[in-house]
Amino acid sequence: MNKQRTTILLIDDHAILREGYQQLLESAGFEVIGQSGNAEDGYQAFIALQPKVCIIDLTMPGTGGLECVRRICNRDKDARILVCSMHEETTLAMRALELGAMGYITKSCSSDVLIEAVKAVAEKRHYLGAEVARSIAMEKLIKTDQKIDSLSHQEFAVFRMVAEGMSIEEISKSLTLAPKTVSNYKTNMMRKLGTTKLADIIFLAQKIGLIHPPNNQ
Repeated sequence: MNKQRTTILLIDDHAILREGYQQLLESAGFEVIGQSGNAEDGYQAFIALQPKVCIIDLTMPGTGGLECVRRICNRDKDARILVCSMHEETTLAMRALELGAMGYITKSCSSDVLIEAVKAVAEKRHYLGAEVARSIAMEKLIKTDQKIDSLSHQEFAVFRMVAEGMSIEEISKSLTLAPKTVSNYKTNMMRKLGTTKLADIIFLAQKIGLIHPPNNQ
């Protein structure tokens, strides 16, 4: 039984790279149905060809890859875009994902990673190259640390006690503070941490090792 091949559109301003990608992808069983050397031509090719997967570079002449991602995703909410860029910067990767890309890998990745990423995106699964995933995870950890570091001594104490499940009254007695003062500290603490949910507070406290998950051995 013949299974329909995944069709791919390549959008990259380097012709040699496009040819290399095409040979590699077609040897892996994919079908490259078009190539474009800039964002505008790539967008028009997407409209005309309707590929299953678009592989897009970010650094291109004209409007650039991010704008191409935005325009394609605005036109087709089901578009499956894999960004393949020389940039490992977390900001660019996060921006591309926010605009609708489903995957992000770097041009330094192996051919196996490219093929694996295309397969994942074709199946509407998100895919991040290992180096990009590590950078994003590290940045999130740094941001979490920065938020927690912004808490005052009293706000941090309230943070810990709230995470442990203590009520305003219990915290008030423990810190010998008026309940209204504790409530104010709690409000400020949650604002600085960017949440209003108790579950988020518990998660953050567990993440930094302040409290242990239930049944932790």
